[in-house]
Amino acid sequence: MRWQSRARQATDTSNPVFNLAMDACILCARCVNACQSSHQFIGAIEVLGAADTARIATAGDKPLAESICTTCGQCLSVCPTGAISVKQPPAPAIPTHTVSTTCPYCGVGCGIRLEVDNAGENGIAETIVASHDDPNNQSSVGMLCVKGRFGYTFVQHDDRIKTPLIREGERHTGAFREATWDEALDLVASRLAEYRGNAFGTLCSAKATNEDGYVQQKFSRLVMGSNNIDHCTRLCHAPSVEAMLTSLGSGATSNSYTDYEGAGCLVVIGCDPTSNHPVAASRMRRAVVERGAKLIVVNPRRIDMCDYADLWLRPYPGTDVALFNALAHVILAEGLADTDFVTNRTEAYDEWRAIVDQYTPERAAAITRVSEDDIRVAARIFARPPVPKGGDPERGYGGSCLIWGMGITQHTNGTPNVHSLLNLALVSGQLGRPGCGISPLRGQNNVQGCGDAGCLPNSLPGYQGLRADTMTRFGEAWNADGALPRVAGMVVTDMVDSIGETDGVRAMYITGENPLLSEPDLNRAEELFRKLDFLVVQDIFMHETARLADVILPATSFAEKDGTFTNSERRVQRVRQVINPVGDSRPDWDILCDLARRMCDRLGLPWQEQFAYQHPSEIFDEMAGLTPLIAGISYRRLDAEGGIQWPCPTPDHPGTTFLYADGFPRGDRARFVGYEQGPVAAETPSERFPLVLNTGRVLYHWHGGTITRRVEGLVARAPALEVSINPGDAEQYGLRDGGPVRVRSRRGELTGVARYTYRMRTGEIFVPFVRLSDSAANFLTNAVYDPDSRIPEYKVCAVRVEPGE
Repeated sequence: MRWQSRARQATDTSNPVFNLAMDACILCARCVNACQSSHQFIGAIEVLGAADTARIATAGDKPLAESICTTCGQCLSVCPTGAISVKQPPAPAIPTHTVSTTCPYCGVGCGIRLEVDNAGENGIAETIVASHDDPNNQSSVGMLCVKGRFGYTFVQHDDRIKTPLIREGERHTGAFREATWDEALDLVASRLAEYRGNAFGTLCSAKATNEDGYVQQKFSRLVMGSNNIDHCTRLCHAPSVEAMLTSLGSGATSNSYTDYEGAGCLVVIGCDPTSNHPVAASRMRRAVVERGAKLIVVNPRRIDMCDYADLWLRPYPGTDVALFNALAHVILAEGLADTDFVTNRTEAYDEWRAIVDQYTPERAAAITRVSEDDIRVAARIFARPPVPKGGDPERGYGGSCLIWGMGITQHTNGTPNVHSLLNLALVSGQLGRPGCGISPLRGQNNVQGCGDAGCLPNSLPGYQGLRADTMTRFGEAWNADGALPRVAGMVVTDMVDSIGETDGVRAMYITGENPLLSEPDLNRAEELFRKLDFLVVQDIFMHETARLADVILPATSFAEKDGTFTNSERRVQRVRQVINPVGDSRPDWDILCDLARRMCDRLGLPWQEQFAYQHPSEIFDEMAGLTPLIAGISYRRLDAEGGIQWPCPTPDHPGTTFLYADGFPRGDRARFVGYEQGPVAAETPSERFPLVLNTGRVLYHWHGGTITRRVEGLVARAPALEVSINPGDAEQYGLRDGGPVRVRSRRGELTGVARYTYRMRTGEIFVPFVRLSDSAANFLTNAVYDPDSRIPEYKVCAVRVEPGE
């Protein structure tokens, strides 16, 4: 019989990042396994056909770009023949060096191996060639998302700020000119000397390293005499931190990603892990598909995880307290509470129960629009989940993980929302053992570490409050002799609001953040920033806030410096320098130390030696020596062992995979804190503004897009600002799918592209945070705040839509 060749298939070039060419495929199916059962659990590709028609293809033989493919590149990483290949191959130079470091995007903290060329004698190269996954990383276990694998090219983008810039002529409108470091830092030192104390405020970066943050808060407290120090946690998980500190004594995630895979139930609340934390989402899907975990999704918008869910609860925005109180009501009424845990490990139970008893499923259904039956089923699954495959059957039921995002925090009732979640964990005893716990998913790569390093207005590194004993210890270590400010400073939202006031902030130093894209009501925010006497921005790209600065200082990216990041599961991991600094840019900590020494010289302050570090390892050692949570961690250990989870109090301690096994940082008992359901939002729909705006992130961009808008492949996957709207609403307001749309609120407007989708309920629309084509959601959002945490209400405001031009 004569051999018959396989039918030729056209190369699939639809994906803007990589191609799939069947003429080079040997049908080993490694790509299929990587997409499905061994890594990602997405299932975008499969072996279709048989014999000479067999091929790798998507469901329905659609092009890759039209499938559920997320462009993570896991298939590319395992392909042995080059059948799956990047569109833009590496530079012609032969790669000579690979460096293990940590991804600079979301809070999952994935390990990446950056491949570089032209490595010199010191191992520091000039060009990044590719980014690969790291199978040895304990957080990502060999997985990456599209941003981690293909989003590295921003590092050497032509838009990088390469030299200090000083504005000349009129403030805010005069042109920038290039300057030397001496000229720029001398100018900053002379001007900031006028604003020591409460007139000074600084915004630290959750994208920078722990060492950068530690030096910045030390500079603000020691040299500037100000506790007006904050970072982007104020805008994402401040309610989570406030509530957890009150109830438990710690503001961090209690468990590890491995606990997702060991849980009997995952409750995913107010977040879209597939878009925001893709590798964590893969571990959640593994728990459901391989180990039989139950999945409950709580979200007003249908997300991809709903495809795997046993139950989807769809509350009306702003009604979370009523929903969570009702779940607790069912747990108590049906005898599902962990009475031993409640009795022996909690307090204030009676006061909380008096509130919860009022929230019957019937009452909650009327408030939330979630059915009574679904409330009861969700409570039963959460309190008594099945034992997962391979789990310990001794207890009789498995553990449950509460996993949440900004969908419940970015509200005027954000802190009550989180307390109501924590109460569910307490009443069911879902803390202090493997396979359960509480997980606020952190948005930025080092937002956990930035708080750990003391970039907060009310605590020093390690969440050590401004108590007399703590102030004395830090004062002695920093040779401050009682000079440290002892009154809590302002959070960033209050700093911005205070600009122009008699006792408000008059000068700001902003590192690696862009408040004129992240603040609510951007038109109002810009008006306030224009009232500052002096503004310094330290960053890698020119952006909306930098355009108003008096001085711009060029910082290095993650790939050009050493340091550490701390991810969502409290894992401290190394960041390693891969390439030489772009232009004359310098690490954030180095710039701040230079500025601090110049200011000490100018003002006659005795702290020059406090900023004389030669390497970031020295900064980390000082921070660890003053911070019990990380006292046992060092660069030596991190380099030898990989990432370590705090608390790690001694050099021989292995790190802590889950918290609260024996007690709580606040004492022996956790505290129930009950809340009534308050107003759903500060602004509700009206005849003039009949729709509710919901905001969030998308997979192919990161936050406001300052970085990802400079990655060609990511922009190709998400080139326009899409306004997701139910088709019924779209037709009512004269919109067409893919056509231009204008969205207006009482504060501003934006333009985008209408996208018909049944993911949205009628009466609600969704707009991502990213700024594209000069439009951004925060032109619409409302500058009203949760009174406890001072987070803005990004998640609910009233808008209207109309056809765009």
